[in-house]
Amino acid sequence: MIANEEPLPDEVTKQGIRKKVWDYLEKHNLSLFPRPVHGRIPNFKGSQEAAQKLSELNVFKHASTVKINPDKPQEAVRFLTLEARKKLLVPIPSLRSGLFQHVEPPSDASKQELKVAASRRGLEQWGKPVGLDAKVKVDLVVLGSVAVSKEGYRIGKGEGYADLEFAMMMKMGAVSQETIVVTTVHDCQVFDTLPAQLFKAHDVPVDIIITPTQVIEISESLPKPTGIIWSILSERRLNDIPILQILREAELGEGKDCSLKEVDSDTEEHLRGGVGRNRFRKRIQPNRSAEDGCVEQNLSAMDGNNIQGARPTRMFRRRRNSARKQASSVPKDGSVEEANEIENIVGEANRKEKRRPIRPRQRPAIEFSLRVGNIASDVRVRDLKAALAERGVKPTDITWRGHRGFAFLHFTKTATPSAPVAVDNIVASLQDLKLGTNDGGEFLKIEPAKPITRIEVTDISSV
Repeated sequence: MIANEEPLPDEVTKQGIRKKVWDYLEKHNLSLFPRPVHGRIPNFKGSQEAAQKLSELNVFKHASTVKINPDKPQEAVRFLTLEARKKLLVPIPSLRSGLFQHVEPPSDASKQELKVAASRRGLEQWGKPVGLDAKVKVDLVVLGSVAVSKEGYRIGKGEGYADLEFAMMMKMGAVSQETIVVTTVHDCQVFDTLPAQLFKAHDVPVDIIITPTQVIEISESLPKPTGIIWSILSERRLNDIPILQILREAELGEGKDCSLKEVDSDTEEHLRGGVGRNRFRKRIQPNRSAEDGCVEQNLSAMDGNNIQGARPTRMFRRRRNSARKQASSVPKDGSVEEANEIENIVGEANRKEKRRPIRPRQRPAIEFSLRVGNIASDVRVRDLKAALAERGVKPTDITWRGHRGFAFLHFTKTATPSAPVAVDNIVASLQDLKLGTNDGGEFLKIEPAKPITRIEVTDISSV
């Protein structure tokens, strides 16, 4: 175990512990694809053996409904759950369109088909959304971890989704303080002890730790979250997870205090709520020595008590020499997410401009932009264009970020010379728009956004 080989530093943070585990797994080649493990729940070698040990426990045998995270190292647990014909619940990635889905392959599915159903492709193929009003009782919760201690403390990859999921299930009545929480990890991910001061009321502890070689039962169970702690959630987090908005409205109706966290500065918002990641998204690879210094500062600043309200920064992001010039073009009063989008677009344009001479061009000024949110993962930009054409909406340009669930529509003053562009009219005409998996589900979210002008996007000589 790492804890017995190398002592922890005096000033310990969750991110420091994560990095210690990730580095150890990489150094000793203890994980499988996807690599590197940094920023992930590690797909440790021996995950199938750990899953088999779990299936032999009474808590698993007696469970009818099992909720398991969708990460790769728990795929074997999902397969054994389906093979035992138990009800399998898996969280929806990033909680974008709900809490979890019921994975239900055909009753006569073969062993090979069940293996497919337990994979990410199978979750998308056979998963059926479970509503907040569903009467569900979860008998066993299985989580992935980056680090755990024999005291029951658990550290995830830092996105906070597992904590939010448990808090929401508690609100639904699907789990209780008695619900058993299990994690499967490599032996090197187990610490004898972790600093108790790092863990707060929203952190989900574990009751049983299972490795390829042992089963560790926690002698004294730690208290589990009793519900959602709104004071550590930001407005941005609320907007990114629609299901949270529904739960908050319900609690407000009950007269409860649902005040959100206030973000004091753009810097803090960037560190805690900037560019997010979900479980299924490719992560930027680390091991870039030139960035280690600034990365460590960002990680330590991000690692605090507000994991539920935090969205992690894009880790190990390449710092360009022209970052200060690019940042100067970002509107001061724009949202952090839109500012990040501008910075990314400008950076891409900068790389392209190095390959060809700069030719100053006159571009029509953007009059306004609209943000289209709640875009399903299977929607493509051509689908959005076709839907807009049917409504008679013709933006001058589209900034597509469908993989992150949103896009920007840009309109210029010369878009319709015969008639002025009316923001309210366009927003009203798109209010009931649905695309892809949103059909029969939630509407796309259309709202005004800070314009991203063409000159900011293309003409780098003026930035």
